[in-house]
Amino acid sequence: MKKLLIILLAFIFLGCNQNHKKEDLLGIWDWVSSTDLETGEVELYDGGKYDGYNLEFVEIKSDSIYLWFDLDRHNYTSWRIEGDSIFLDDDMSFYIKELSQNALIVEYDSYGKTLFTLKKRK
Repeated sequence: MKKLLIILLAFIFLGCNQNHKKEDLLGIWDWVSSTDLETGEVELYDGGKYDGYNLEFVEIKSDSIYLWFDLDRHNYTSWRIEGDSIFLDDDMSFYIKELSQNALIVEYDSYGKTLFTLKKRK
């Protein structure tokens, strides 16, 4: 488990880039894992649960973001990217740790920091 976290952190530091564009995020992203940054606990998803919800996927369009849980979607109609952060409807934000053609790793801070890893659907 420690080795997995160390490898994940190494990729994060090597992949830092603050010139992210909205177009880089467009598409459908499947949940892969979450990491509690305070405890180091890693939760892998394969149609798994997070906070009691079945995580499905994230669909990012130019004008909206849909978070799919239990075949129900949570729609954020306003989003923007500024530097290395994604802001949803002005009440939620994610720090981009890594963004490539196939991977997205974001940090979310709400009652403790959580790192979410997503993989782009082909």
